[in-house]
Amino acid sequence: MNLRSARVAAFALLLALAAGCTGGGGRLVKVGPNPAGGHLTINSEMEWTRASSYRSQAWTMDGDLLNLLYLIPSVRERDYIFLGERQTRRRPDGPFYHRGMRPDEIRDLVADGLLRAGLVGVQTENLRPFDFGGREGLRFEWAASNSEGLYYQGQVAAFEHEKGLALAVFIAPREYYYPRDAAKVSRMLDTLRWR
Repeated sequence: MNLRSARVAAFALLLALAAGCTGGGGRLVKVGPNPAGGHLTINSEMEWTRASSYRSQAWTMDGDLLNLLYLIPSVRERDYIFLGERQTRRRPDGPFYHRGMRPDEIRDLVADGLLRAGLVGVQTENLRPFDFGGREGLRFEWAASNSEGLYYQGQVAAFEHEKGLALAVFIAPREYYYPRDAAKVSRMLDTLRWR
């Protein structure tokens, strides 16, 4: 696998995950509490660059190909888990969110979304409940590769609120970037709140 093909494949994945995350890009996320869209907030331990749309934000420290924190304040009823399309009678199947899903169903929905975004061999682990400031939610980790063998690892945090599902997905290459940032990002995901 050459570097160019790995970058093209990674870029295609990131575009699929961050669909609609354009405009307003380049703003600096500072250490401390930060808005993450809508009523969603998160505390950051490091500086990021943020690109945002009215429905989501994509944060990166070193560039989209090296690390990405994708934040969706509200995945609404019948939305594709990473936004961009809706469930309809003509399109009944797919990774579409429905209120009241069990934690394992949300985990599987995210895994299906990652597969649909072009990852191969998505594996999840350590599904666990988590309290996000009084809102019951979940956390888990995942691993996968693209079709050319570039390995990724990531983390997910999610919880339901009045308007839908708050979702945060972190993705980085397994070599160097994920191990470097995983602990800090995990602590950040613990601070997700709906205000």
